[in-house]
Amino acid sequence: MKNILFCLLLSPFFFLPSASAQRFIGGIAAGINLTQVDGDQVFGYHKVGFNGGPFVKLMIDKKQRFSVTIELLYSQKGAAKRYPAPGEALRALDDTLRIDPRYPKYDTKFFYKLRTDYLEIPILFHYDDPRSKISVGVGVAWSRLVYIKEIQHDYRRADSVRGALRLDTKVNSGRYKKNDWSFIADVKIPIYKGLKFNFRFQYSLAPFGEMRKFYSGSPNATAPTKRWPFHNTLTFRLIYSINEKYTENTNYDIEGNRIGPKWIRDPDAMKW
Repeated sequence: MKNILFCLLLSPFFFLPSASAQRFIGGIAAGINLTQVDGDQVFGYHKVGFNGGPFVKLMIDKKQRFSVTIELLYSQKGAAKRYPAPGEALRALDDTLRIDPRYPKYDTKFFYKLRTDYLEIPILFHYDDPRSKISVGVGVAWSRLVYIKEIQHDYRRADSVRGALRLDTKVNSGRYKKNDWSFIADVKIPIYKGLKFNFRFQYSLAPFGEMRKFYSGSPNATAPTKRWPFHNTLTFRLIYSINEKYTENTNYDIEGNRIGPKWIRDPDAMKW
């Protein structure tokens, strides 16, 4: 299945040299994810992972303002935390959060870490501002879970201060879903010709795992708080367009100042 998806994504590259296919722009993207999971009581974008892969963009109007992009990415998400936050009250039973109440000063290593690796296919619709050439877009992504690892400290174990427990969490365990659908908001800022900086916000449209129960103090004291997990991701990448042709911008105002960036797409490169 992975091979089929990869071939489908890269198939437009075979036609890029022909004049009629210059509307297709191919490239590569690579960067990092800063992630957290909303619904696990582990707060902050502390989990760092890789995000990258090839993409194909289709220009859909003659003025080159609108485009549709499809990507094939390897994206690492999850959650992590090194120490309990001050005043944190909620504690999970047989689940995510483990704080050793006997030795809080020793909780300087990860007491919880979740890593979820996905094969991801985003589809986005972009608008390019004609003056600044900054591109903004929205879209959705389908992600397939290919690897998972979950580690936590367990305060019930005698060696909890010295070590950590790897949970028996696998792709097929059922604890986390194999498929995740998410919403994407995307911004691209031109740097030099085909090189751009990309910022992306991504959020799960539905819970990607089982519901969890969290207790305040003793589990017998109060009713649990029930929460569902959602991926919350910030992505920072560099994007390079392989076959996108550029020309120097000769558009100036009456005072002699250049309007927009120095390099713009070559309007003659697109054949309709």
